[in-house]
Amino acid sequence: MHPPTLQLTGPVPVPYFSVRPIYQTHSPGNMAEVKPSFFGASTIAIITGASRGIGRAVALEFAKRCDTRLHLILTGRSEKDLKETLSLIKCSSKYSPEKTTVKLVLGDLGRQERFTHIVEELFGDIDSTEFQHAILINNAGSTGDVTKFVRDFAHSDSSTVQDFFFLNVTSTLLLSSRFLSTFRTSGSNAPMRRTVVQLSSLSAVQPVASWSLYCTGKAARDMLHKVIAVEEPDVRVLSYAPGPVDTAMLHHITNNSADPTAVKMMTASREIAVTPERTVQVLCDQLEKDQFESGAHIDLFDFIDPHQ
Repeated sequence: MHPPTLQLTGPVPVPYFSVRPIYQTHSPGNMAEVKPSFFGASTIAIITGASRGIGRAVALEFAKRCDTRLHLILTGRSEKDLKETLSLIKCSSKYSPEKTTVKLVLGDLGRQERFTHIVEELFGDIDSTEFQHAILINNAGSTGDVTKFVRDFAHSDSSTVQDFFFLNVTSTLLLSSRFLSTFRTSGSNAPMRRTVVQLSSLSAVQPVASWSLYCTGKAARDMLHKVIAVEEPDVRVLSYAPGPVDTAMLHHITNNSADPTAVKMMTASREIAVTPERTVQVLCDQLEKDQFESGAHIDLFDFIDPHQ
């Protein structure tokens, strides 16, 4: 059983795993009668935020697990880091240029003036009839300003707030829309499977003082993907909270949070932080098992013991 949910306010800090909500038991839903394994079909995977951290780890794990043709479309803000991701894929023992192809798309999904161009770069030359499985990984995002309580935001912060929601919510909605319209189920040559995964957080369901933008953005993304699951019953949709992950984002949010209790909680959580590779392995295991309810929010610590 999961430990009981605890409030984040109060003098006693609690680590990440202690405040996880109790999730429902997951059961298969909206599944086709006959499908190849998750990584057993000709696959195209679009991964945002793939230049480092979890996005990079997803690209590498997909390349390692895919048994047939895999076409990766990776986007990120750093050309240097995207090229490093590509280099790591090519260094994999399972890499074959005939089996795995990679397209890099440099761009910041938070820049509204460039967004349409980036989307065209991602989707413009795709022939959906070439693939049996299409995957979208909505990973790119940011913490927003964690140095302020809600009362501290001023009218002069409106553009900053709007920019945050464009990157974390609006761009995710528009990318998902383009994905769904590009890979349709009608017609004999459509992909056998469509999967949409978004990287969520405990903060989507648990409020944390001084994290108003981050919590609100994650909650909105969770609900967006629940709506997609309802609207598109033949699409497998998952929100995955990766746990405390040893990345630059974890250190940033620990060192800059305005609320002392949040800082203490994250400091304790760093003791059980996992690598991007470890949490992505758990994610891919669950995608392969395919036993989650479409649209569900699941958490790393639903499947591993944080003390191990």
